[in-house]
Amino acid sequence: MAHKRNLNILLIVLVFVYACAVGDYKQVKTVNKSYLISFDSGIPKSFQVKINSIFKQNNGYGENVKININNYLFKQYEVYSGRSLRALESEAKSSLQVTIVSNGNEINKSLMSMKRFDSIELNPLAEQEMLSFIENEMFDDLLNQIIIEVNLIDL
Repeated sequence: MAHKRNLNILLIVLVFVYACAVGDYKQVKTVNKSYLISFDSGIPKSFQVKINSIFKQNNGYGENVKININNYLFKQYEVYSGRSLRALESEAKSSLQVTIVSNGNEINKSLMSMKRFDSIELNPLAEQEMLSFIENEMFDDLLNQIIIEVNLIDL
């Protein structure tokens, strides 16, 4: 009886593992890749530092993957509503264009990040701090999108 029960549990686990396709993952090796990164003059320095810390520039050997980042835009506008027509929310959008060249393949992508935050209870100093925090979060979001695009090219 216990043997039959253990066999049933084993079969359920095997079906679950097979259904999840656990064996389909591949490890991508990007050790021998060198990244040549160029920035437009409008890209903020803090974003450049984040990108350079992720993509190590290695000009010695291996394939070269060229990453060109340009046309950075940051816009913020208020959403007005209510009896007093005060700004209830603020919305911030940032976008940039990325060109990735690897093995003769060129891919152009427009990446965008958008965040909303409440602004009705904030004083002007707190609103500026919240806006700089949101902009930093957008940098992280755009950086993650760039990493995904570069890894898709590496596959």
